[in-house]
Amino acid sequence: MLLGLGIVLGFAGIGFLCWLLFLCAVYAAPLFVAAMVCTKLYDHGVLSSAHATLAGIAAGIMVLACGQAILASSRDPALRGAVSALLALPAALAGFGMTLGFSGVGDMGTIPAYLFAMLGALCVGGAAWMRLCAIQPA
Repeated sequence: MLLGLGIVLGFAGIGFLCWLLFLCAVYAAPLFVAAMVCTKLYDHGVLSSAHATLAGIAAGIMVLACGQAILASSRDPALRGAVSALLALPAALAGFGMTLGFSGVGDMGTIPAYLFAMLGALCVGGAAWMRLCAIQPA
């Protein structure tokens, strides 16, 4: 009984994490930029930790606002596709890391784990790219 409950709850937990990843995949690029700016400013001694954190948050907000503004105002399909691809690339990297981590939970070989992770990267990156391309210009 408890083994069955553990299996069901394990699948439910993995399903919840996958749903959360697909939901938040659009925000991977601003989060990545914010983390990189914060880390670089703090590591090189430019700013204190609080100021570096605020600068990182500001950089992430600017990336999100600029990307959304370009997608909402541009009618050029090439520009929209390029901006969507740039914003979806970190989502694909996050999908790769998450599915590689999930495959590490089981006893999977290296090659199948990386193939599974590439499939996860394609799915998550493709979902983020489709959500970004669905933004209609005003």
